[in-house]
This record gives sequence, C-alpha cells and structure tokens, in this order.
Amino acid sequence: MIVKAIICGIDSLFLSMKFKILPFFVVGCLLFTIVSFVAEKSDKTAFEAAKEVIIMREIANRVLRYTGDTTSTVLPINRLTENEFELPFESGFSFKPDSLVRIIDGIISSNDLPDNYIVNVIECNTAKVIFGYAVLGVNKKNIVPCLGRQQPSKRYCINIKFEESSWFIRNLYLVGLSLLGIGLMFWGVQRLKKEKPDTEQKSEEMLNNKTAIQLGKYEFYAEELLLIFESEKISLTLKEAKLLSIFAANLNQIIDRNHLQKEVWENEGVIVGRSLDVFISKLRKKLEQDPAVKLTNIHGKGYKLEV
Repeated sequence: MIVKAIICGIDSLFLSMKFKILPFFVVGCLLFTIVSFVAEKSDKTAFEAAKEVIIMREIANRVLRYTGDTTSTVLPINRLTENEFELPFESGFSFKPDSLVRIIDGIISSNDLPDNYIVNVIECNTAKVIFGYAVLGVNKKNIVPCLGRQQPSKRYCINIKFEESSWFIRNLYLVGLSLLGIGLMFWGVQRLKKEKPDTEQKSEEMLNNKTAIQLGKYEFYAEELLLIFESEKISLTLKEAKLLSIFAANLNQIIDRNHLQKEVWENEGVIVGRSLDVFISKLRKKLEQDPAVKLTNIHGKGYKLEV
C-alpha cells in the first residue's frame, strides 16, 4: 500500500502542482540535493574502510624508507575510531618535520582522503606528543609548527585523525529523505482517495451495461465473477461462477454430479471427488442471505438450485 502510494505520488507530481503537501516535497528535494554530496562521505563501506587502512600502511612504509630503514616490518595499523588511526613502529628513528609533513600530505592528497586532518607524533615510552600539525583544507591556513628542527632518534608512533562529518549534516540528510518520503506518501494517498470513487463509478457503469441473471434477490454476473445482494458485492472464484452458471441455466432441475464435474473440471485432467462438494458448500454459504434461494443435495443423484 505504501509503495503504491509513493508511486502514485510521483505520478501526481507531473499531473498537478496545487496539492497542499507540495511544500514537504519541495523542501525534501532541496535538502536532499544540498546535503547529498557532503553526507555521502559520512557512511563508509567496508571497501572504503579497508582502503583507508592500506593508505595508512603506505604512509608507514614511506616513513621507514625516508629514515633509511628497509628491513623493519610495517606493523598493523590501529583504527582507534572511524576517523582516527595509529601507526606504530618497531624501531626508533630520527626525522625532520618538513619531510614528514611532505610524505603524509602527499599520500593523503593523492588518495582523495578528507582535506582536514591532524597529525601527532607520539613518543612511545612517555606517551608525549613530540611533534604535531593540522591541515585545514585547501583554502584554510594550516598549522605546522617546529619546521626545520631535527627530532632525536626514538621509538615513535604517528596518530592521524580526520575531521568527522558533523551531527547536523548527517541528520539533515535523513530529515531531507524523510520529508521527501512523507510528501510522496501523503500525495499518493490523496491521489488514491480521488481515484477510488472514479474506479467504483466505472465499475458500476460496466455492470449497468451487463445483463444480470436474477436468482431471487441476487444478481449474478458470470463474466465478472460477481454476485450482488442488495448493495453488497460478493466475489466468486472461476469454478464457483461456472457451477452457478450451470445451476442458473437449469433452475429447479436436478443436475447429475458427473455432469457438474465434467463441465467444471474436464480441462484439469484429474477430478477429485470431494472437490465438487467443497465448492457446493462455498456456494451455499454465499447464497444463504436469501431464504428463497436454496442449493439442495439430492442424495444419490446430484444437486438442484431452487428459486
């Protein structure tokens, strides 16, 4: 029902622009368009997460090569949070901040990672930050202190933290989608409400153009698989309609069981003996509202529709 309502809502958009729910739809579309390019970075796939770890390993590898170390193992990268990584090293090394900044920024920039990030070099024995800097995007002023100062040889680890998408941006995306969905759903519901009377009216017109078989107070429309008792519409299955058509053509006459089975089930190849009794029982219930109409079992012979 909801899916149908949304589809009708999309269809209604192109047919009418006067419905009062239009503001919901417009606002939803605008929010979706504005935020989609930003918000798409907030939800990482497993592939993207694995790619980030590989990029961090490449940074660790380049740092080792810069220090002249070609034998030490690149240790496993520690993902501290979704946007923060720790790069450990098993051996001590000395470094110049200028070179470290170039290595890290070059790899991050070439792999389309976020422009805003903070790097801290931490001494493992004391857990103190020996050197740190912040990159604040292309058009912002970066903070890179202590350039040109050679750092002593010690065992370090490098912490890299990227800026997180704000709560507002992530939730604005969801709000936009919600408004869009709500607008479409309400629009579709209203369209369905408008279409329903039209459909019923067309149905009534079709029935008026058909000739009904009168069975007491019932009107029987064989092709439409329909019984009408006063204003109530009663649906029939194809086999029920076939059976009732035979009875209607032979009112107040006994019809042999074998004849009924042959007429209704002959195309199915196999006739199950109890099938006829089951369908007779269902028909009897649908005809019970008019006491003048009776579907009677004539023992050992067959059935008779008495009106």
